[in-house]
Amino acid sequence: MYRLGVACVSMCLVLSGCADNGPDVTNDPKDNPPPASPNGIPGEDGTWTGQPTGEDDAPGEMDDVDSGDVIITHTERFYTSVGVAVRSKDLSSNPPELLVRTRTGFTRYTGAPSSEGYRFPSVPQGEYYLKTGSAYVVTDERRVEIGRHYLGRQDAVATSHSMTPAYLNLTNLAPWQDSVGYSGGSRLQIVSGQVDLSAEVYTNDYVAVGQTQLDAQDAQAYGLSGNFPVFEAAKGDRLYVNQLTNVFGKPLPNGEPLVASALVRSAQLPAFNFTADGVTPLVIIGAMQDVPMTDVSFEWRLGNYASVATEIHPAAMARTPSFYIEPSAHGPQEGWVGYSGELFSLLLPPGTSHTIADRLPYGNPYPSSWRPVGTATYQYRILEPLPGNTTITRSVTGSLMTSDYVENLVASPITPALTPPRALSIDGIPATSQRVVGNTSPIITWKPPANGAPTAYRVSLIRYVNTSASTQTALYLPGTATEVRLPVGTLAPNAIYSVRVTALDSPHQEVTREPFTIFEKLPLHMADTISSLFTTP
Repeated sequence: MYRLGVACVSMCLVLSGCADNGPDVTNDPKDNPPPASPNGIPGEDGTWTGQPTGEDDAPGEMDDVDSGDVIITHTERFYTSVGVAVRSKDLSSNPPELLVRTRTGFTRYTGAPSSEGYRFPSVPQGEYYLKTGSAYVVTDERRVEIGRHYLGRQDAVATSHSMTPAYLNLTNLAPWQDSVGYSGGSRLQIVSGQVDLSAEVYTNDYVAVGQTQLDAQDAQAYGLSGNFPVFEAAKGDRLYVNQLTNVFGKPLPNGEPLVASALVRSAQLPAFNFTADGVTPLVIIGAMQDVPMTDVSFEWRLGNYASVATEIHPAAMARTPSFYIEPSAHGPQEGWVGYSGELFSLLLPPGTSHTIADRLPYGNPYPSSWRPVGTATYQYRILEPLPGNTTITRSVTGSLMTSDYVENLVASPITPALTPPRALSIDGIPATSQRVVGNTSPIITWKPPANGAPTAYRVSLIRYVNTSASTQTALYLPGTATEVRLPVGTLAPNAIYSVRVTALDSPHQEVTREPFTIFEKLPLHMADTISSLFTTP
């Protein structure tokens, strides 16, 4: 449910092979060598290319670049309370690849490091496929930035642990509550403003209803933002400890209570040292304090979502609607970065199709620059037997989603601004029933949504192995695209997949120039269409 999981592309498989018939045709740059550079691009040794300024400055214009060259840069930006640290990353150790589609396959072009970035010389004008990691970007831009944005200090060190034992000694809690309906009752999250950490904290000790203090030796903290970073007191690394608990709205039409989870109390711990090793407990001691409260008033027309199910897939069932409010840590312009826990969450019964109009409270302990962002999501799924093993049923999922600053999201009734892409096909055959595709380099096609104007598409290939499923590859395309051909090697032979085509409307983002920050720009609308399971030969 967390957007970090929405934005991330799985790097679990290294892809190879780029021709459809015979070996790739390679463009040799020896007749037009790039300028010599001992280090590839500036800053690749880990030094900063600029001091923290608080501004998200774009890379400067590049001079003396031939119009036939393609330049790839990888700029990392680290958002902190004192500004934005910027550094460039060396691409020579893990170079991107560039493929130009032909009538029957692809032509591969070879690049090399240069002073401007990773340079591919003499690439013909027009569209090409840029491969980095397990992702592809389909673009005609001559300069592409493949960097990402991060929360926290640029010199922070990550541990290998996403979970740590914890010791809790907290006083002045809001009276503890049990779970009600789809709300989890009272619970604890920890968030850092200095390093990239958000985590859920659980205790195995029994906590009585109404209890206002915890002294728990047997607790665990589970990272929501990835592995725990190393905390350094000398660098001011601190934690917010947040308590969320039940808040109640108007009863649902079936008489069940409408229950949300809202942040109500918080404490900020002093700077401390801690390295998660799986054994040493994280010590969390503090007195919880009331936080400034505000109300969110919204009208959510869920009937407009439930009726879209068959556009996602003819067999799709409407599942769980959710509404989250989260902070945009360190206040980047026109968006947000990373994940910093939640301020408010509302989950509704599967298939809810009536209008929810209510006013509910939530608290916010963060600086005013951390603007609250709202996300309304409606999930769908199909259940299909696994090809070759009909005793196992697998789930294929899709969703409709809108994110924006809260005041913008609730300024009018919440409805889908974008509907799913239509007529999803693989090699011209509808993708709504199971089959074996003809080859491992099929062409995936679709039609634009009936409503809305996408600025980009993402095509995700999900591989199923026994009981697990993971996104193997994602391809990012401009909003004008209606097809993509998968390079040979993208799909493994004799394997089971599904494909999800996501239409995206992000008016402040250009996916063909800066693809991997598309989920950080606001507003953002997303709509999925999904295929049935298919098998490769």
